[in-house]
Amino acid sequence: MEQTYYNIFYQIDAVCSTLIIAYCCVVWTKPFLNHKRKAWLTGGAYAMTMLVLNFMPWYISGMLAHLAGALMVFAVMSLTDRKYFLQKLFVAVTFFCLRWQILRIVIYCNNILDSNLMLYITPKYDIYWFLYTVFLTVISYDIFSFFLLYNAVRSILWSYGRKREYMGGKEFLLLSMPSLLGTVSYGVIRYYDYIYQRDLEKSIYTLHYSHDLLLMLFTFLSFAVILVTTYVFRQWKTKQEEDRQREIFSAQMADLQSHINEMEQLYRDMRSLRHDMGNHLMTIKQLYDQGEYEAAQQYTDKLNDEMTYTPFDVNSGNPVTDVILSARKKEMEDKGIAFSCNFHYPITKTVDSFDISIILNNALSNAIEAIERERSDAGDSRNPVRVFLFSERRKNMYLMEITNSYKGALETDEQSGLPLSTKSGEGHGFGLSSIRHVARKYLGDVEIKKEQVEGEECCVLRVMLQLA
Repeated sequence: MEQTYYNIFYQIDAVCSTLIIAYCCVVWTKPFLNHKRKAWLTGGAYAMTMLVLNFMPWYISGMLAHLAGALMVFAVMSLTDRKYFLQKLFVAVTFFCLRWQILRIVIYCNNILDSNLMLYITPKYDIYWFLYTVFLTVISYDIFSFFLLYNAVRSILWSYGRKREYMGGKEFLLLSMPSLLGTVSYGVIRYYDYIYQRDLEKSIYTLHYSHDLLLMLFTFLSFAVILVTTYVFRQWKTKQEEDRQREIFSAQMADLQSHINEMEQLYRDMRSLRHDMGNHLMTIKQLYDQGEYEAAQQYTDKLNDEMTYTPFDVNSGNPVTDVILSARKKEMEDKGIAFSCNFHYPITKTVDSFDISIILNNALSNAIEAIERERSDAGDSRNPVRVFLFSERRKNMYLMEITNSYKGALETDEQSGLPLSTKSGEGHGFGLSSIRHVARKYLGDVEIKKEQVEGEECCVLRVMLQLA
């Protein structure tokens, strides 16, 4: 009868312990998935796997059971969110190693706590032994394991920083190796413990009290290595991104310098034309005095053409934006993209043309790339596509709206609020960040969403600036 009570308690505790670990799995995987619901699905699949393995009639080692649970985590994450597979594998590997290390720490602490309590508490009746077992198990295997695992997960999430991003093969090895080495090292130690017990028929734990303490210290050090590695990786990654942003801004500065040089050449031509105006007027007067009316008319028409000629296809009210929009218009014409422009530069001294050029360059570049990528995926370069550019000023608010044909899904990053980059590899997605940076400089912001425009699916980027 007593054994029945113990069996019932252990089964209930196994279920509770599994659910606690599954909740930590939800907390761990949530930032790496594009919806909270998928994290709960992953945690549920992990719980079901571990419960089935725990209650099935045939035996399976604890290491293999945890490995199966980790593989289930990776499988569900990959099926529900088919992006960044190496990052998801890193998540599964790290959770497997964390779970295994936390279990070992709990066992060591339980052994130490049990041996110390037995010095002062010696239950005389079976019911007291049962209550003692319940207390020790709940404190160690439930409350303490949850505290350790939850805080370990939160600590690594903090040190890892940004979530849900591209991870290369080298990055995966760098981040996963500490976890794997810690687990393998523990497996080697356990193997030699088994050999020691088999050959001497005595447990090393009973002969050497410090053995548990040393192994617990080793486990803590393994976790510290994982934490430090992820933190150093994030610092290195952040520095890389800052360097890329500086490169992007440098390229934009070079583009702006090129536009300024074009405008300077245009102004030099205009000054030269004004300088020669006196000579032109004298020539026309001489032709009229000589009665050469037809020649004078032809000369006047030619001079008028030169005066009204502009090298740009777009007249926005600012020479810098004229150059940018004319270049983008020509690029779209060459690629078979219809471009409709109703853009007017805000007439105010508080707006820097360089900032407006950053917004226009990045927004139009993203629109062109999105159209070309969708054409490539569809395998149809003749599909009619359009880009609309519109601007409007209402009192001290200035709105820019860039719309492009787009039929794909628009997934948003929960951290930044910006759409996730659909480009493969790293080094992408800085264009929208640059646009938002400029918008917030003018106490504004950006909005990106899918909308129906004239019966067509489009992606619309709105940039709002506040003018002083």
